[in-house]
Amino acid sequence: MNIVVFGSFGNRVLPKGWMKETTIALLGSADFDLTGVEPGANPRLTAAAILGSVNIIADEGTNIDLSGFSLFGSRNVKVAGGDGPTIHLRGIVILGSVNVKAPQRT
Repeated sequence: MNIVVFGSFGNRVLPKGWMKETTIALLGSADFDLTGVEPGANPRLTAAAILGSVNIIADEGTNIDLSGFSLFGSRNVKVAGGDGPTIHLRGIVILGSVNVKAPQRT
């Protein structure tokens, strides 16, 4: 579990085979980099953003199964699904955001 209050952490890389992770951003921001990391069976990521943001970078082709709750906030997936793994993402947002996007091409 990762919790950030009045701060941030950037580019947290999850270990190979991860299956369950939770992060809470309260008046702060959290960044997860899932690129190149093969999850375990039935991976579940819970991201709560309360007056903050959680940004997730995932490879193109990763299927994101998004569920959750938003109150004056947003939950966005900007990754085209495909042949990759399916990640179950529960986003809980109050005056904040949970965003999933592909890595920037250089």
